[in-house]
Amino acid sequence: MVTGPDDASNRPPQVELTPTAWAILGFLSLKAQSGYEILRAAKRSMEAFWGISNGQLYPQLRFLAEQGLIRPVGEAEGPRSRQRWEITEEGGAALRWWLESISSPVQIRDENLVKLFFAGQSGPDLVGRLLEERKKIFTQFESVIDAVLPGDRLPEAEQAAALGAPELLFRYGKHFTKSTMRWIDQEERRVLDALRKTAPQGGDSDVEPDAAQEASAAPGPPPDDRPDQTGGR
Repeated sequence: MVTGPDDASNRPPQVELTPTAWAILGFLSLKAQSGYEILRAAKRSMEAFWGISNGQLYPQLRFLAEQGLIRPVGEAEGPRSRQRWEITEEGGAALRWWLESISSPVQIRDENLVKLFFAGQSGPDLVGRLLEERKKIFTQFESVIDAVLPGDRLPEAEQAAALGAPELLFRYGKHFTKSTMRWIDQEERRVLDALRKTAPQGGDSDVEPDAAQEASAAPGPPPDDRPDQTGGR
């Protein structure tokens, strides 16, 4: 298990660890698990904000074992020879150090927002399509958040060790999604109305509006009061 905050063994690892490696240590601090079990736990709990793939997981398991931060438990089990792992004292100390260290600043890479930043010059229709696209993105994101806490409860060890954190993350994800959807609904009409007001009006005349207005207001030539060719006035 992870050492307490007052334990002198709270210390950083000797090598720099990847985000995947820290997640592995976190899951193994809950209980001994195989790589497959870690992948399943990550998928149901943190996939939306801290994904782990097969290609990342298994090399990191070997690396952590080489560093003495985890160790194998017993022999590989099952038809696929799944090896179970447990965290070591050194791994627990490193994990506690990471949990208490200052987190990296949040960095959001959001292609849809970048497109919205530049879309205004292309007209309100494109902005409207991008806002609709954003609604679909967050509707899908909400379905991922809903999967964090399925109908069946999390395993008891995870529930006890997490101290309610899965529910906290679930509530955060739902609040974040709902808030974004409300923002889209509130801003969509305002943004589109503003863009339509600035959009060019009328036809393709090359005459500047001010010049056309002056031309229409200018006096015409005096009426021709010469006698017509028939002798009339």
